[in-house]
Amino acid sequence: MADNRERNDDVIADLNDIDLNAVSELKNERMPPRRFQRRRQSQFVPDYIDWKDVDFLKRFIPERGKILPRRISQISAKDQRRVAQAIKRARSMALIPFVTD
Repeated sequence: MADNRERNDDVIADLNDIDLNAVSELKNERMPPRRFQRRRQSQFVPDYIDWKDVDFLKRFIPERGKILPRRISQISAKDQRRVAQAIKRARSMALIPFVTD
């Protein structure tokens, strides 16, 4: 037990000796600058979203076939839920593929 306490005291003493400013400077040197993706323009969403309107729904589906998230498509949460529901209905009716090859 005494050995563990001595080890813990040594570790705490070592941690207290670390210069935090030097650590943050090293971290800034190693990390490349963050790059942000350009967001799309906000989309106009009509009051009624028709699941048969494939051209409109494809604006919210990228090449991979996933539904675009709200932060990318720039639409409200309510509109996002309606668009997602319409996309799912169109997929189940085979108007839009689930995945692209």
